[in-house]
Amino acid sequence: MHQAYLRGRLILVTFVLLLAVFAVPARCEASSCVIQFSTASAQVKRGELFTIVCQVTSGDPFLDVSFTIDYDDNIMQFVKGGKKVSGGYGELLVDSSGNSDETYKKTFSLQFMGKGNGSGLISVKDAAQVTDAEGNAFSVSSNRLSIQVSQKAKKAVENVSSTPPVVTPSPVLSKNNRLKSLKTTAYTMTPGFSGDVMEYNASVDSSAETLYVSFVPEDEKARVRVYGNENLKPGNNQVTVQVTSESGKVRKYRITVYRETKEETKERTETKEEKKKDVSFSVLQRADTVFIQNSYEFEVLDADGLKEVPEGYIQSKIVLDGVSVPAFTMEEELDSNYLLLYLKGPSGERGLYQYDREEKTLQRYTGNMVERINRGSASSEGDSLISGHLFSGRTSEYVMLAVIVVLVILILCLLIAMLKMAIRRKEEMQ
Repeated sequence: MHQAYLRGRLILVTFVLLLAVFAVPARCEASSCVIQFSTASAQVKRGELFTIVCQVTSGDPFLDVSFTIDYDDNIMQFVKGGKKVSGGYGELLVDSSGNSDETYKKTFSLQFMGKGNGSGLISVKDAAQVTDAEGNAFSVSSNRLSIQVSQKAKKAVENVSSTPPVVTPSPVLSKNNRLKSLKTTAYTMTPGFSGDVMEYNASVDSSAETLYVSFVPEDEKARVRVYGNENLKPGNNQVTVQVTSESGKVRKYRITVYRETKEETKERTETKEEKKKDVSFSVLQRADTVFIQNSYEFEVLDADGLKEVPEGYIQSKIVLDGVSVPAFTMEEELDSNYLLLYLKGPSGERGLYQYDREEKTLQRYTGNMVERINRGSASSEGDSLISGHLFSGRTSEYVMLAVIVVLVILILCLLIAMLKMAIRRKEEMQ
């Protein structure tokens, strides 16, 4: 009977241990996402423009995306792809980093032109980097898209008669071999790009082994090739952007690219930081135009030219260094240190800039400040909802952990009790 009792206790302990094992949650796997290439038609003609849509999707929210696209430069020629896409000559860099809001989908539109007869692939090269707001990396999968480029078919000759054929004049081929725009990943390039200027000087830091180049030809039928932009060595490197017109006329834009040594990059960076500390803020008036100068020069624009005033702001004026400047102040906090100014930046782009009265600094307006101040109560409520959502998402994990801890304690108590009982029975038998 004593042995039957011990077997019953052993069965009970085994059952509790099995329950604890199955109650332990499996380790959460990394979130996953898919990079999908698609196009309206995979059959295109040589010289024809076509668009490839690159879409990044996931069931979980993600923040930043960075990956390299590999495509057959002999079959298709890259034309443009938006601010987040750069490169060419068979390789594109897609980089959407530094975002503030998570999303479930990002879409990039890539425009190509049929270049040579044959079939070419476009796919993700190496490993793609997709991360969430906490910096956790996603597991990424992708497809490959095949593009078939063919020459326009000749029409069959029909209804042949004895009538002499009509001589059709040869088409006039375009001689335009100029670029409309040329951008590089160099931190500086002089002079500013012009289709008539053929020689440029550019500088890259010590970590840059490749100079990525994006371009747009004035004539879409022109062919563009880039040479010498890879495997850059410290010192001067010659990069050539060759544009061949439809008629075969060649124009070469030459860029002398200086790659810095590690010491030069470090020295330049430190000098730049020191200059930032020493930059003074000033307001100048030339004729009827007002300029703001810090590290760059900005032209103050008439606030009436702004199509839409951001919600929560009202138009007013402020005095900077004795000069009256049109501005937008927060409707709910007129004395706030933060104002909006309508300016034309160094690159010629017009937009709103956020001005800090206390620090006397300017930065691109993103809309975050008005949400934090003018909608303070709503934001706080929204933050509470977000926090609640995150908490509820983890509640099940906490409950499961508590169950495991209780089960472990119960098992220990049972083992101690059984040990005491076995000792007591042994003493009684003696």
